[in-house]
Amino acid sequence: MSKRKADGSQPDNEMASTAAKTNATANEQEASNLFVIGTAEPLKDYIKLIETRVTVDQIVDDEVTKENFKRIASAAREIIWKLIFSDECGDAESQRKASELLEEHKSDASFYAPWPYNEWIVKVRDELLKRQLVDFWRDTIVAKQLGPCWSRDSDLFDCDDEPPLEFYAHAGCVAPFAASLKVRAAEKAASGDEDAGNEAERDSNNAAALTGDFEARISAEEPLSDYRNLMKRFVLTTVIVPDEIHRKNVEKIGQAARTAIWQLLFEGTPTSLEFEKAAELLQEYKSDAGFYGPWEYNEWIVKLRDELLQRQMLTFWGDMIVKLELGPCCSRDSDFFDADDAVPSEFYNKAGFKAPFNSP
Repeated sequence: MSKRKADGSQPDNEMASTAAKTNATANEQEASNLFVIGTAEPLKDYIKLIETRVTVDQIVDDEVTKENFKRIASAAREIIWKLIFSDECGDAESQRKASELLEEHKSDASFYAPWPYNEWIVKVRDELLKRQLVDFWRDTIVAKQLGPCWSRDSDLFDCDDEPPLEFYAHAGCVAPFAASLKVRAAEKAASGDEDAGNEAERDSNNAAALTGDFEARISAEEPLSDYRNLMKRFVLTTVIVPDEIHRKNVEKIGQAARTAIWQLLFEGTPTSLEFEKAAELLQEYKSDAGFYGPWEYNEWIVKLRDELLQRQMLTFWGDMIVKLELGPCCSRDSDFFDADDAVPSEFYNKAGFKAPFNSP
């Protein structure tokens, strides 16, 4: 009797097991459907997922938040790859969507979990270069600094960590922050190049830096080289300069840079070479202003914008100022600002152009 009962119960156990597996599969499928990003409005889908699964008002266990972000990030990376590289996408509109989502995702990844992003973005770069999608590489990845997160993007890295210079050094590009004298000084100090200069000249430069008694002259022939030379001699000194004098030295050189840029752009009819020189110097000057003190730059760049628009110099305005984000410094490029400070979107929203970033 007992054996017959056992035999009779076997199908019931199998049915229960099958039902449990079916329910588990259904639950997994349902959970997966909660983290879907479509190709129609990927940025909107992504932001909604972040708002409803990560930045919620309720108190949620940290592990749950981490897992939710992990799944959203995976969905974002998958759809970005599809928008850029799949046969059914890959057009200009798809690339625009990918660019918007990539920029938003890097910002979140730098806060929640930068390491998977850093590993994945190298694969994106390699695929872009393999397929010769140079415009997307240059105008999106490089210009918007969407390479690996580092201390400039994320508090999860130390300030002395190696910046990802090599990542950007492909297809004729350089890292947008490579011009930063802070980075170059660190590289030179590490390689010992700082000790290779003439000692007497170095002593003379240090003496001038300590008093602020030097001429800040930037020529029209080699403005970027002249600017770098001034900063190297009178700001990146090998002696400790009092803060007030150091600040005045930076401002004196900054004033010379502003004058040189203005002359290159607005005196006479500028050539394409003069446009290029002005853009190079402006990019480097903004990088240093964001590090040493952005206030004079932020006030002056508005005047430069207004002059460009008044003279209808829209190519330089769009291709250089807007695309390269050379407007006022903000939390995106300077530690002088807090993350919740307003970004200067309105500065860029002129002459039919839009800010090259999404306002919070």
